[in-house]
Amino acid sequence: MAQAANDWNGTWDVKWNQGGGRLTFSQQGDVVTGKYEPQNGRIEATVHGAQLDGKWTEGKQTGSVTFILNQDKSNFTASHDAMGWWTGNRTDTQELKSISDLRTPRDAFVSFITSANIARAGREDAWGLVQNAAEFEAPDEMMTRLQALEYIREYFKLIDLTTFNWWSLPTTTTKDSIDLELEQLQSNAVLTVTLRRNAQGDWHVIIPSESKMDESRKSLLAIYGANPPTDQSFRRLQNPRDTMRAFLEGMNDWNNSTGDGRALALSTIDLSALPEFLRKPDSPLVAQYLRRTLHKIGMTGLQSIPNDPKDHDPYVHFSNKFGSIVIAPTGSAAGAPWQFTKATVDQIPDVYFGTADLSSLVNLPYGKIPPSIYFTMRDFVAKKMPLLLARMGRLEFWQLLAVMILLPIGFTLARILAKLLTKALNLISDDGPDRSRTFGWALTFIIAALILQILPSILGIPERPRRYSLPVLGCLICISSGFVAWHILNIFSSIFIKRARESAKESDDIIVNFTVTGLRVVIVLSSLLGMAYYLSIPATNILAGLGIGGLAFAIAARGTLENIFGAGTLVSDRPFRSGDWIDTGSVQGSVEAVGIRSTRIRTAQDSVTIIPNGKLSEVSINNLGTRRHRVIKLKIPITEGITLDRLQKFIDALRTRITNDSTYVTDQTEIGISDIGDKKVVLSITTYIDVRTDRAEGEVRHALLMDMMLMAQTFDLKLGCGLD
Repeated sequence: MAQAANDWNGTWDVKWNQGGGRLTFSQQGDVVTGKYEPQNGRIEATVHGAQLDGKWTEGKQTGSVTFILNQDKSNFTASHDAMGWWTGNRTDTQELKSISDLRTPRDAFVSFITSANIARAGREDAWGLVQNAAEFEAPDEMMTRLQALEYIREYFKLIDLTTFNWWSLPTTTTKDSIDLELEQLQSNAVLTVTLRRNAQGDWHVIIPSESKMDESRKSLLAIYGANPPTDQSFRRLQNPRDTMRAFLEGMNDWNNSTGDGRALALSTIDLSALPEFLRKPDSPLVAQYLRRTLHKIGMTGLQSIPNDPKDHDPYVHFSNKFGSIVIAPTGSAAGAPWQFTKATVDQIPDVYFGTADLSSLVNLPYGKIPPSIYFTMRDFVAKKMPLLLARMGRLEFWQLLAVMILLPIGFTLARILAKLLTKALNLISDDGPDRSRTFGWALTFIIAALILQILPSILGIPERPRRYSLPVLGCLICISSGFVAWHILNIFSSIFIKRARESAKESDDIIVNFTVTGLRVVIVLSSLLGMAYYLSIPATNILAGLGIGGLAFAIAARGTLENIFGAGTLVSDRPFRSGDWIDTGSVQGSVEAVGIRSTRIRTAQDSVTIIPNGKLSEVSINNLGTRRHRVIKLKIPITEGITLDRLQKFIDALRTRITNDSTYVTDQTEIGISDIGDKKVVLSITTYIDVRTDRAEGEVRHALLMDMMLMAQTFDLKLGCGLD
């Protein structure tokens, strides 16, 4: 059944056990043909839904293979009867162009090494190009192509342990076979590489027998002892070659999803001379300048770069009147990594512009150059408006023109957004920031900075002009941010305090006040730390200063700190809330507010007493505001008209009065005679009322006493002056 779409068409990066390559499919209806490198294999298959069934062919060998396409058609899994599992990911990377030139011994060796470097960096299909430049000393007809490639890989690893100069390799000879003596710098061990001319006049690198390879391997690995280099040893940057390889491979994988490629490339560059606030935005631009400069000056192979970690002399890869590209150790200690130097970072833009007119060389550094908005724009300007490439210092006219256009646009957009945000905040609170014009402009400045922060990256604005302007702008941003955050905190704190006072829940305004004060401290410290960052004041110095200053402050402001910790105790223990009537032993009154340092209490005399939180947290607090019921205790002296009958009727009437009033807790009411004197009988009344405020308590007490006086008149009793 024919497919409606050509789902298998295209190029795929293929991986299999201990290897990989590049597979290209061509689909016509339900018939798919393909070829894959480096095995020089072919595939013929038929589509069945999402499955592809067919056979593979490599020379005289053939077998079956089945591919399963995933739902989004971006990758597949396969079962190969000779190599086991396969996985493939669709790629838009162009097919590898042949770089084989076998006309001279030098050309053949360069083709071999260059293709091997490309293959080792991830282009597995390039091993096919390596094999094109190689022959076996003793060909084995039973050897498969995969086995042959494995031998070639192992031989390249041995060559990679040596160092040689390309210009010393012969270009002409009358002989049909020559030997190259490749020296290992660390040990002076020598690897002999044989090149031979065939009947067609093409030169090839001769892959020696397994026994000869073992002998060479022992000689070259002797200096490493029990720790021979691995495929990932170069990431430790122990010599100039490792550093160059790590940089090229990192740039090749710059845009991978994990970010490992970017991190690897940047680890090879000494960025310490850049101010900290410029390292993150400027490091990709430095890497781009360096990679593009290497592309212009060309590089035949990594193996011409020294790999002796014991030689601490800086390696100069390129130099012209504008600057140099230098790799040097970052310290004298053993194991110190090698990096492109600070001077290289500073000079690389000038070196790049100084090599811009060079034509692309045949032998280029392997790997891709990641795309860059800045260089894309600059290339466009170079083609359409070359006059704008004229420079003023390190800035080109087109960059200045772009800044002059984009700055007003960004600021205008920021002003509009700031006004909209200000109105939104005004809707939340009547005490919004509209009262302060400074708030609006500070917010505008912050938004403009956020919008325009990408300009240096996309326009390639060099580091030197921003080294001095950014600290000033950064400090202004920190101050503006602190100002805006302070005002917004005031808005929301007033809202939360209002809600807390209206709520009977435990999350009251004590916590709100304490939290707001803490956040204000955070805002101030964050602004100061941000300014220190832009002023390149090391964080360690700040922390040390805060430690010493904090100790001095703690000693000088011990009382203040006690009050702050006292506020924390009040928040955690919750002995009262705003509005509660409390008795501290020395002060009695209603709690108005709890601050970070002190608590305000309004007394019955309508005065305000301010008590430090440190002292308040140490005393016993009687919170009268937490009473479930309020008590009324009365002692009523009856001085005239006392008879048993009148007294009993008075008590019964008083009980009925209290029982019929829902304000009273009747089951906790006690009425009885508490004392008998010569001329009086003292009646004791204890009862509880369900009210929440002092005013309500006074009104209930007043009504009860008035009714008692009326009852006494009814029963011809006279209440004495001792009424309490």
